[in-house]
Amino acid sequence: MGLEDYFTKRVMVVDDLPNIRTDLIKILNSLGFTNIKEMPDGKAALDELVLKASEGKPYEIIFSDINMPIMGGLALLKALRATTVYKKTPIFMVSTENEKDIILTAVIEGATDYIIKPYSAEVVKQKVTMRLK
Repeated sequence: MGLEDYFTKRVMVVDDLPNIRTDLIKILNSLGFTNIKEMPDGKAALDELVLKASEGKPYEIIFSDINMPIMGGLALLKALRATTVYKKTPIFMVSTENEKDIILTAVIEGATDYIIKPYSAEVVKQKVTMRLK
């Protein structure tokens, strides 16, 4: 399976900062992804993810910030990994947190990969290409 096999998959971008969501969506669009939904926090994302899963239309790739109000990315990651539907879904954590213990926690909780902000389009492309093959 190549990266192009993922371009029509349902993608969610979760970040409390609209400009970060917009930037990441532009990068994902430039890579070829077309079906992207954005959410402002982990709770809103979890509600949407659960709803779509119950309708038989789960999201297939998720990008989430770690530090957000209401529900952070690590709590979202843990909640998703506890479900049958999202247990193996690619989930990329995207954060300014670059401390080893936070990155390690994300990996232990089941993150597919970790992208440190600020990031370049090339870094996002490399991580996505490497993990979605």
